[in-house]
Amino acid sequence: METTIAKVGYAMITETADEITYDNIVWFKSDEAGGREISAEPSGDTIKIYADGQPVIQAVGNSGYEITLILISIIDKIETDWFNKTKLEDGSILEIAEIKASPKFALVVAKELLGSTNKYAIDTYFYCSASNRPSKKSKTSEGNFDPEFPEFSIAANPRPDNQFVCVTNYANELPTTVTVPTVTAKINALSKKEVIKSGT
Repeated sequence: METTIAKVGYAMITETADEITYDNIVWFKSDEAGGREISAEPSGDTIKIYADGQPVIQAVGNSGYEITLILISIIDKIETDWFNKTKLEDGSILEIAEIKASPKFALVVAKELLGSTNKYAIDTYFYCSASNRPSKKSKTSEGNFDPEFPEFSIAANPRPDNQFVCVTNYANELPTTVTVPTVTAKINALSKKEVIKSGT
């Protein structure tokens, strides 16, 4: 049974015409950008085919997930890696109004397990981009500590080369690299199927 978020991390993607590769996983420090909440809503259409006045075929298209991630804070690496902002020599973060392709990364979420031989269930979303910049919110103190937490909207899409969306692995240690399964995703004309079997 999954109990709580243990760690949140990401690995930036380098993409060429021939392959997709991942940098090492960057795990957020709990006291800097630890995870408070994550939800992943499936994205895709349901298709029904009727014959003789009744539905005879139903197929669910898999376009990935729409993820909402809440961290305790936004750090410089998120600003520069996820949102293409520039860190200046004096440590300032500069945001420029320009049109650029959103950086791609794998999102990795480790959750603690209870009653299992493994310590973690680790979800890896292979091909993500931050779809919206987080809102900037501040308010005056009224005597109580009432922090504001940044909320990120992340599109977790299928990889363009093999249609892999997400894999869940079980382990006792946090991984340092993204492992891509070696199985081949099965794709038909009606749906793209999510692969959850690990190649390790």
